[in-house]
Amino acid sequence: MSLSKYTRFLIIGGFVGLITVGCRELIARMLVADSAAYYSLSVVLAYAVGIVLSFVLNRRHTFNQRDTSVNYTSFALFTFIALLGAFCTWMLALLLRYGAHLNALLGNSAAAVAFALAALFSTLITYPLNARFVFRRDR
Repeated sequence: MSLSKYTRFLIIGGFVGLITVGCRELIARMLVADSAAYYSLSVVLAYAVGIVLSFVLNRRHTFNQRDTSVNYTSFALFTFIALLGAFCTWMLALLLRYGAHLNALLGNSAAAVAFALAALFSTLITYPLNARFVFRRDR
């Protein structure tokens, strides 16, 4: 594991995060209603797009794997780690926002700051897992 690869992992994650949010907005505009079920559907579909894009970009730019064949086992592991990262982000965001009382400290910014910090901390889990199990050289 290297600092330069981790930095690329963070940059790609930020880029993919922005694309995923935009994708969710586009999907939401195409749905017939704005209900909890349709909102959930838009989140799941956008997250799926984000996982695929993240896999492709990290595979090529972070871990320098340029072959065009798709290893479905690697993609399944990547997806599992992405979902684990989402779960960790969710739990850490709750802990930071409510356990660390960020609402009292930061007011209206607490939700965004808690989420951003949690997402950053979660990369400390997802990056080494991806480097070790998904994008290792002997795969």
